[in-house]
Amino acid sequence: MSFELILTKLANLTMLVFMVSNMLAFGMRLSPAEIIAPLRDVRHDLKVFLANFAIVPALAYALLRVFHFEGSPAIGLLLLATAGGDPAVTKVSAAAKGDPAYTLAVMMALQIVSVFYMPIVLPPLLPGVQVDPIAVAKPLVLFLLLPLVLGSLVRARWSGVAARLWKPLDRFSTVALVLVIALFFGLHFNEMISQGVLVIAALFIFVWGAFFAGYVLGAPGQVRQSDLGLNTSIRGVSAAIVVAITNFPEQKVIVVIILIYLAIALATALPVAAIVLRRMNGAARLAGGTALTAGKTIV
Repeated sequence: MSFELILTKLANLTMLVFMVSNMLAFGMRLSPAEIIAPLRDVRHDLKVFLANFAIVPALAYALLRVFHFEGSPAIGLLLLATAGGDPAVTKVSAAAKGDPAYTLAVMMALQIVSVFYMPIVLPPLLPGVQVDPIAVAKPLVLFLLLPLVLGSLVRARWSGVAARLWKPLDRFSTVALVLVIALFFGLHFNEMISQGVLVIAALFIFVWGAFFAGYVLGAPGQVRQSDLGLNTSIRGVSAAIVVAITNFPEQKVIVVIILIYLAIALATALPVAAIVLRRMNGAARLAGGTALTAGKTIV
């Protein structure tokens, strides 16, 4: 077994560790009522889905026309445009001092909708592509929903234990995510820098165009605008990679395009979240403009 293969397996394993530990921490931290509450506003939910499954795909299509992308870059961008919700957004939102329950609820809703949306939308866009909903849903169920439910059960049965464990688990998941990013970027660095300036520019526009679409439609209040902007810009990388590997096993550049997108999204969103959005969210809370979750102000 080559050293590169060992690192690849380690990166994949670490990704699973991040997803499971992150969701366990959320389950121990938040009650089911707090998680579900942000999705009870049907009008708001429609705005979430409009941003993620209409405006973002339209933005991707426009970028394909402007930059004249074909082949792997075009496929990678379309996969990202049709896949919503990624667990990494919870860490970016935390850097911005966002609403954890709202961010989690929207992220999970986007992933669930993606399971049904991608098989319908992708075949007309990419003739010959077949999207297996079960393959897309499997990571969602095994590594997100089940740990979240398990964490909630621990919280319900042993609230003291959950209160002591969720913060260490949250910190551990952050370390796991940093390690995943470092491993994936180290493994694919040469392929990533070989894609050229146009690909990087298009993906940068895609990330921040998606953010502003979500930010404008997000409501009520600055905190939820910030969180929806982040949820819209950080796309469903795991679902996109599953479809890429299943349908285009020989076109490894597609996965590289998805990883370049992830690099740009995290490298630009994290500092903006930690510096700009954190300050704006703090000012909104002081002014009484924060979002509400389950009737409680998030502080």
